[in-house]
Amino acid sequence: MQSAPDSSNDEEEGGIFAEINITPLTDVFLVLLIIFMLIASSLAKLEKEAAKEECAVAEKATAVETPKGSGDVPVVPKDIVVSILADGNLFVENEDVTQELLATKLILLKSQAEAAQGLVRVVVRGDKSTQYQKVMDVITAARSAGISDVALASQPSR
Repeated sequence: MQSAPDSSNDEEEGGIFAEINITPLTDVFLVLLIIFMLIASSLAKLEKEAAKEECAVAEKATAVETPKGSGDVPVVPKDIVVSILADGNLFVENEDVTQELLATKLILLKSQAEAAQGLVRVVVRGDKSTQYQKVMDVITAARSAGISDVALASQPSR
């Protein structure tokens, strides 16, 4: 008696091979994961360094020792604050600015502030050892930017 042909033997000898080899795919995913981790860590380091530099700039801008005097109007959030350090460096809203770009920066801030709040005032925070010419240059730049309301910041005298 002859036995019926076995269909499972036919598949093993020349049939369709239905397995997928995922080893190369896994290798590609692991390489991509390593690249992603390296890029993410380097971006985090760059952001941390940028934040440190920004904080250092903000600290410099607030390190102004204004002279003593009596001011009649307090600084409000809508005011544009220009700080002049003892060495003559300028900061507009805690951002380092050169004298040449000061008027342009003030024009930009004026247009933004007028759209949101109306009238604009520039408050000059000059260090007490700053040259008077630097203060006059800031006032002149504010006037050329179309801002006529300029105030000088001072410490309250006790």
